[in-house]
Amino acid sequence: MTFHKLKTIACALPLFLCFNFIVSISYSKEIKFLKKSPKETFNPKEEITKSLISSTETLKESLFGKIINHMVIPLDAGPIIPLPIVDSSKDLGLNYGIMPIWAIRDKEKGIISSVIAPSFNYNNFLGTTFIYRHYLFPDETKLFVFRAQYSQNVQKEIYLNYYTPEFLGTKGRLNWEFRHWINGKASFYGYGPHSLKNNKANYALHMTGEEFTVTVPLYKNLYFDFMHMWYSKKVSNGPVETLLRIQDISTNIPYSDLSKRKGFHTNKFSILYDDTDHPFLPKIGTNAKISVLYSTEFLGSDYDYRTYSAEVKHYYNHKDEGKFVTAIRYFYEFQRGDQLPFYAQSTLGESTGLRMAGDGRFVSRGKFMLNIEERITLSKVPVLKFVSELEIAPFIDIGTVFDKPSLFTFSNMKYGPGIALRLLMRPQVVGTMDIAFGSEGTNAIISVGYPF
Repeated sequence: MTFHKLKTIACALPLFLCFNFIVSISYSKEIKFLKKSPKETFNPKEEITKSLISSTETLKESLFGKIINHMVIPLDAGPIIPLPIVDSSKDLGLNYGIMPIWAIRDKEKGIISSVIAPSFNYNNFLGTTFIYRHYLFPDETKLFVFRAQYSQNVQKEIYLNYYTPEFLGTKGRLNWEFRHWINGKASFYGYGPHSLKNNKANYALHMTGEEFTVTVPLYKNLYFDFMHMWYSKKVSNGPVETLLRIQDISTNIPYSDLSKRKGFHTNKFSILYDDTDHPFLPKIGTNAKISVLYSTEFLGSDYDYRTYSAEVKHYYNHKDEGKFVTAIRYFYEFQRGDQLPFYAQSTLGESTGLRMAGDGRFVSRGKFMLNIEERITLSKVPVLKFVSELEIAPFIDIGTVFDKPSLFTFSNMKYGPGIALRLLMRPQVVGTMDIAFGSEGTNAIISVGYPF
């Protein structure tokens, strides 16, 4: 293993521990799980995630939990813990700093009512960055998130998010987001599956707008899903001056137009089939969606186009025990209509299905992905006196991009095997560190939630 690979993994591990603490303290509730009698008939749909353990008191405290307990600063309103930040990005390199986390208790209800997690960190290209994070829990089901970020160079963000699973007292789900974001990490390598790493150009993507999603049940496991999005976007020079500049490379749209704000008003209609056992931490079942997204100048968009997509996610539970879960995702999409700026086309990369590569690595009018994971539960241990599951997941990502469906070919597939370490905090949160390998080198990713 090369020095670069060792450095990437070493930088990722401390941040993964920091993240696990955020996850546990942000979302933890005093949850009691039911214990199943050996004589009862096992129903995997209802009991795989429910029948974990009866009490955290029966489990020994983990080493990580002991370390955290010694770092906590106790206050009447709730504990504060200062955690180091160490991260490594393919695009921006080393990032380090500190993040004090304050979990505020509701003394009457005996639960965490909100979490404040500011951070100060330094990166060679972004300079000093301050991020303020605030998570509010109005009740047991709703979530409100506020995040603000300011860097000395380029990077800035204001983000709002509200989620409720019972919109207006119905079974419909609502998710709403607002974002003003200047992302200096973005990169563009050219078009198609044969774009070269040496052609990498750093740029900043400016994005301002909002989106909301409403999901309505139709019949049993069948749903109608509607997503509305409106964003204005443009590009400018990024912070990494050692790379190519975006105005110096060839794109399908001149830089003079790319640097002007363009409106993207899109509406997406989907038919969804979902019989999985859990919306965030699935262990069994199938989730399948067929969607059509359209954008038209008549409704205020600067481009007329349509995006067609199909996605199937299946979770097979070995012997219905919840210990070995084979997770498979198929995804296919393509665009018709106006030629779009590269940042609005189909993308295959770190956060879009190919974990060995950076974001924006492969760009074209369509893409195909196949992801396979074997999620293996290693243990169930208490972290900060709340139930957690430690999981390891070997995986392989396979995918490609293409200009039109007739040019799709298996010979252009990219392959990225890897392994993931995850901490599940019931009822709905998972922290993950994925380490992927392949023709793009080694990549370590720390994120919230399953990749699929």
